Amino acid sequence: MAICKEVEKKIKSHQYVYDSIAYALSPENSDGDEKCFQATCLNCDNNGADSLSEQFYAVRKMFDKDNKILTHHYVQSFSPNEKITLELAHRIGVELAQKIAPGFQVIVSTHIDKDHIHNHFLINSVNIDTGMKWKADKATRKNMRKVSDTICKQYGLSTIKNESGLSGIDQATQKLAEQGKSWKVELCMALDEATQICNSKKEFIEFMKHKNFIITRYEKDITFQKVGEKKKIRVSRLARQFGDCYTKENLEKLMGFYHLPKQSEISKPYEKKKIQTNFKSEFEKYEQNYFRKNPPPAKVQELKTLKRLIKNSRNPLLMLLFIIMILLIRQRKQRNRLDRKYSLLHIYSRQAKYKVKKISLEEKLDKIEKIQTTAGNIPYKNLIESQGENYRVRLALSAVPKLYAYPFFFSAKLYKDYALVTIKEKDKKLLQTALEVEDIQVLEKHNKHYTPLNDYYELKARAEKFGVKVEFLNIQKEQLSKLDDEKDRFVAIETKEGKIRLAFLPQNKDYILHTLYPEKYKDSNLFSVVRNSKVNTRLRSEALLEGQEMHYRFLTKSQVEQLAASGNDELFAVFNKNAKGESLGESYNIAFKESDEQKINEALNHTNKRKL
Repeated sequence: MAICKEVEKKIKSHQYVYDSIAYALSPENSDGDEKCFQATCLNCDNNGADSLSEQFYAVRKMFDKDNKILTHHYVQSFSPNEKITLELAHRIGVELAQKIAPGFQVIVSTHIDKDHIHNHFLINSVNIDTGMKWKADKATRKNMRKVSDTICKQYGLSTIKNESGLSGIDQATQKLAEQGKSWKVELCMALDEATQICNSKKEFIEFMKHKNFIITRYEKDITFQKVGEKKKIRVSRLARQFGDCYTKENLEKLMGFYHLPKQSEISKPYEKKKIQTNFKSEFEKYEQNYFRKNPPPAKVQELKTLKRLIKNSRNPLLMLLFIIMILLIRQRKQRNRLDRKYSLLHIYSRQAKYKVKKISLEEKLDKIEKIQTTAGNIPYKNLIESQGENYRVRLALSAVPKLYAYPFFFSAKLYKDYALVTIKEKDKKLLQTALEVEDIQVLEKHNKHYTPLNDYYELKARAEKFGVKVEFLNIQKEQLSKLDDEKDRFVAIETKEGKIRLAFLPQNKDYILHTLYPEKYKDSNLFSVVRNSKVNTRLRSEALLEGQEMHYRFLTKSQVEQLAASGNDELFAVFNKNAKGESLGESYNIAFKESDEQKINEALNHTNKRKL
């Protein structure tokens, strides 16, 4: 049986990192007894506490995350009654570290200085591959215990079973119980004795007083307080920790004076107060009042005709604008006074800065298609800033007139082929009615084909959680089809120019580049971004650890290829862009460590002599 737990004191200073590693690797304890049986280091070299603490620091510094918790400390303890060898205990610890912390630098140290074998795990807070920080939360600890149990089962060891319904005693109580100093254990022993001696409630109270336990309350539950102790405990809580025999009912039954409670004493089940569902925000009140005075301009009977006109038109966007203008005129005739803050039925476009005198009809239509036009019965800014959650959905242009026949506010951004409609979350049922959709999930599913800004905000929140920044890439619409099977890896937002702007986390960058540009980003290609990013990261890390500087040099493409062919391809990274991001054509910039400069020079000189 193995128990996994996190050490409560957090490691937040460089000195504490060194001290923790030194403690884990120390072969003897302070009393001179043997302590560390064996230590294994994952993704780092075991050259002593100084070297390991520097290696941990280099990775954190490389990703600019040398802050807050620097290293995480966990312990895996095996029961003294478990028949397990030191070698097996260490092997289980290493397997556990490999499965729960891939890509992290981990020190696994097996100690034997207690009455039980236990493994220490020191995990660097930053992943060496992705740069993501270790997440020390309840889910991580739960997963660690689960994986530990699975490995223990594979080696025929026992695991903890929690089928009794007991919450279990806390760690402090367990330690005091082992030392014979737990007052809770004393209380249980006194209650066991009371059930054998006492026959009435009075005798029970007197007996417990004789045992130095005062009953401070005796009603539906019994509350005890030990003389000299500040804390109190109810027998119901004691029963959850030590067993049902300590409930008030069972104690009284064992002593022979239990009586069924009277009907008046039985507490009625808790009745929840009815929540007022008719609450309306000021915005809802205004919306209802507005449409009561100003009925929607479109009629349900004419919606099919309007839809057909838009679908059959050569230019659906232009036809939709024409229909909205008609509705605007109709609305102006029937409306009374309007609140200026929520002025209805607006339609506007971004006008060109300079007027052109002569322009053909085709060019005008082309300009209208490119301009983002807004329609609806409320300004977009006023809608999203008012009370209530916002809901956004992508619809066909022919569906927009339907929204003018129902009493709810909406704002629509019109594009060439579709409309992006924003409403309030509370109006989703009215939207279903307008679109004749029975199940809202149909709308939700349709909405997933377009990734609006709220998806980007969710991605940004995930990036902040991981401690990384969102990256962007502009691509053509045709390229998006290559990534259709992996939509969870990115957010795609269509720009006004008709291009697609991808937003993604750094860990998905390699996949996206490999998929979109397979030839350019081959790992085997000497000039690929993937290959050189990895090599450059490794070289900078090594230079930092060794106290060296990085050197740079410009070479031609043929020189770079010959340098790699001479067997020195692992000594440098190559890039074809300068600091300003301008292409250098046939000139390439190589990066290498200070200590490898002589090898680079020799290889280049040898290449030049061969040419001569």
